[in-house]
Amino acid sequence: MADQLIVDTLVRLIVRHFELDPEQLNADSNLQHLGLDSIALAELLVVVEEETGIDVPLTDESMPAGSEVTIGAVADYVARFADDSTRAVLHTLAAAPADVDA
Repeated sequence: MADQLIVDTLVRLIVRHFELDPEQLNADSNLQHLGLDSIALAELLVVVEEETGIDVPLTDESMPAGSEVTIGAVADYVARFADDSTRAVLHTLAAAPADVDA
């Protein structure tokens, strides 16, 4: 089950960087169905790293890939690299309005 804090953070980052409707986004949202391809996923992970300080590898063999990747799967992947110090940043980002930079 996906970490809701990370899902909420991803939703806000996706809304801000890819200009998608937050009402369409949840842990089960399929990235490909949202129009986000593997390049967009890599961009999202770079944004996560830049905005949270979580060092998320783009070349790890366990990185979600393929046509069935969901926001929840990305959240699970990011959670593997999060620690207590980055969770405070996640709380701030998750609580911020989606259309405002935190």
